[in-house]
Amino acid sequence: MSMAVVDPPEQAASVVTRNRIVCFVNDELSAAALRKGLDGSNLSIKRGTIRNAIRMLESDTELFALVVDISGIDDPFTELERLSRVCPPDVLVALIGESREITFYRELLELGVSEYLPRPLTRDLVLDQLRPKLLGDVRPGPSDRGGHVISICGAQGGAGATSIAINLALQLAETTKAKVALLDLHLQNGETAVMLGVRPGPGLRIALENPMRADTLFLERAAIEINDRVCLISADEDLDAQLDITEAGVRHVLGLLRQRFNYIVVDIPVPFAPSIHPVITQSRHVLVLLEAEVTGLRNAHALRAAVTNIAGKDRVFTLLNRANRAGGLPREMIVKALGAEPDMVIPDLGKGMTQAVNLGIPALKHVRGLRRHLAPIVREIAGVGAQRKGWLRRLFR
Repeated sequence: MSMAVVDPPEQAASVVTRNRIVCFVNDELSAAALRKGLDGSNLSIKRGTIRNAIRMLESDTELFALVVDISGIDDPFTELERLSRVCPPDVLVALIGESREITFYRELLELGVSEYLPRPLTRDLVLDQLRPKLLGDVRPGPSDRGGHVISICGAQGGAGATSIAINLALQLAETTKAKVALLDLHLQNGETAVMLGVRPGPGLRIALENPMRADTLFLERAAIEINDRVCLISADEDLDAQLDITEAGVRHVLGLLRQRFNYIVVDIPVPFAPSIHPVITQSRHVLVLLEAEVTGLRNAHALRAAVTNIAGKDRVFTLLNRANRAGGLPREMIVKALGAEPDMVIPDLGKGMTQAVNLGIPALKHVRGLRRHLAPIVREIAGVGAQRKGWLRRLFR
């Protein structure tokens, strides 16, 4: 996978450049987490490991902080010693690696490392652990108690947002063993219930139009159990129905769900009606899903801007679906148009995805590869599911 490079224009070394934070990482998910978690700083993200950082410091030491990946390095302490010879004492150094051993973490801190983060790196991990150490502040996210909200919106019709929402909710529950609600806010012509082979009732519309009528029994009336951990809340209103969805109704329904579920995956209609804004402001992650088409790129820009205006740009993630589909725009053009690599990528997984829709069963059950490609998204959202590799354990035996 190619790396996104987010480098400021080169300039002569001066006091101005001493606020630079330079990061060397080898995977796009880590790069995306750093971009969002350190948003607002003078950030430069490069491809490489601690060895590339050492080579850079031999000729360029005008920086404030250095974040380097030590994953796959057989003897990280030898490389850290080499780094210390070329790194100015006033440069803050943070490390990313695969070990989760507390002994390893403590030894790094004793060497003067500012922070160590185990992979997989997520936006929330960078916000909570790394940002305060490097910048002295915390970018606030939704801090009130309640389930985590994940919103998904499609930049174009037929891009697969509903299918991804369904399967993401199922895999989140499977991976975390937590309770997950799947909320479909397409009250007319919504596809979630059809894809799951169920029929929704009138409860959701009533609650969204008149929150005073949505009490603690709302979930029992409106929620459809998909399995023992996942419930669907959706509607199937007539196309000529005159809906009066209120912001208070959306806020109240979301509040009820956040009390009962650990994660709430929301399929959001586009464009965003003002009544939908509470969902976006309470979302920790807003996934803007597009395909490799001109309309998708155009609309993705507009959606990203809308999310940024409502909730801030550290919440929005770009998900490129069916990335290698025949006839789609080349990856280089997509990266140029977006200004960076997509934060998340799912390739074209074949006709099985369409068959799943027609059969009314989740694609996870029979589409090979879908679970593997959703796993990085689940890790970003939940911070779990990483494959732990014990390459460093031998150092402490």
